[in-house]
Amino acid sequence: MKKASARPFPFWILLLLLPAAAALLFLLFGKPKAQREDYRIIASRTYDAAFLSMYPTHSYSEEDFQYYLGLNVFRASYCIPGLSVMEEYLEKIAASGNAVSTVYLGIRPDKTELSDLHALTARYPSVNFEIILSYPSLDYWTGLSERAYRRVLSDYAAFLSGTLDIPNAHLFFLGHLEWLVANPGCYEDMWTVNKSIAKTILLESTILGEHFVTGENADSFYAALEALTRQARTAPEHFPDLSDYKFIFFGDSVIGNYTDSASIPGVVFGLSGAAVYNCGYGGNSAARGSKFPIFLPGIADAFVRGDLSVLPGQEQVCQGVSSYLQDNPGGVSSESMVFVINYGLNDYFDGHAVDSESDPLDTATYSGALRTAVATLRTAFPNARIILCTPSYCHYYQDGTDPHGEGGYVLADYVDAVLSLSEELQTDVLDTYHDLGAEAGNWEKYLSPDQVHPNASYRYLIGKALIRLIP
Repeated sequence: MKKASARPFPFWILLLLLPAAAALLFLLFGKPKAQREDYRIIASRTYDAAFLSMYPTHSYSEEDFQYYLGLNVFRASYCIPGLSVMEEYLEKIAASGNAVSTVYLGIRPDKTELSDLHALTARYPSVNFEIILSYPSLDYWTGLSERAYRRVLSDYAAFLSGTLDIPNAHLFFLGHLEWLVANPGCYEDMWTVNKSIAKTILLESTILGEHFVTGENADSFYAALEALTRQARTAPEHFPDLSDYKFIFFGDSVIGNYTDSASIPGVVFGLSGAAVYNCGYGGNSAARGSKFPIFLPGIADAFVRGDLSVLPGQEQVCQGVSSYLQDNPGGVSSESMVFVINYGLNDYFDGHAVDSESDPLDTATYSGALRTAVATLRTAFPNARIILCTPSYCHYYQDGTDPHGEGGYVLADYVDAVLSLSEELQTDVLDTYHDLGAEAGNWEKYLSPDQVHPNASYRYLIGKALIRLIP
């Protein structure tokens, strides 16, 4: 009896099964590790908000959402490539059983169809979408070809106007702000801001609502974006390399209350590479008074002697002096040092006398305190640069025109004193009051809501101007 031969395997069946098997394997193992980990967290954690983004958001802290907004947020670690994957995330969140009412979306207009975003938000009508358009640094914009640049600009224009009619969404945009996108110190790379700036963006885009896009400002936001990026491409600003310099900042809260890359020292570092030391003291005045244990002349003396014991340990002034001493244990050449002295607002608020006819070095007066501090620094560092800054413009106290103190001083008296002292003492001077554009008619563009402190845009202008004073 003849043995039956084996029938050949129909390989055409295998060919049909291979794509399905490959698709199954991709669903199981083909997703990036960060995405798979996000999905695991989505299914296992409790949260009431989410942050999904097409640009990196690892610098945003989930704890900040909890502390400032009362939201227990899930922040995706995966940089989502498009809306189809973002939709997949939302489906996973909806299936998790968490009652999510707010979703933050980091959107890149160059990677998103506006119609798809409308459709996505419409599928979740009970969710409030907070959309933060991407804000890449100027390095991104200057690296585009002209054709790509025009296309991406068009994408931003479409989103700035085309999302306003989404009923369950708010749109925020900061990519037109020079203080942010033009300062390399604010970024880890062209798409990723540092942690401090991320917190600023979160607070200003939510609690303060400063970057909320409306029908009234959408066009102006776009015009600012186009002007800023076009200038960077055709006539970029160039700043000197000051990496051999050390800038030491003495000042009140205009200096001491801001310590990140958007501070005045931070701008100087970000644009020039100079080492910066923030020895500011919030609330302090140059002139001696009764509110604080030490004032400008004593601070300058403590710096020269390296004496931290006389400085309040919890204040920025002590931290700044300490950092300088740690970084320069053997001292430095005075030719590389630049002292920036920025006092005056609190001297005006407290009504300190501007000057004394009998004693020009009277430290109870504004001018006497400045003269004494300059003399102290010059004796120790004879070849150092010294820059006196006028007090900056403020809208408070009727634009600084309300008279204060026994002499009935107004803010302009302290400004004039600095301008006069710079000639008398042969120092450099930066007139932040007259020369940088702030005035009564536009104060909201330059000042924080307290009507006193320079906002990030004003601080950026001050930092740029300081750099320009160094040849």
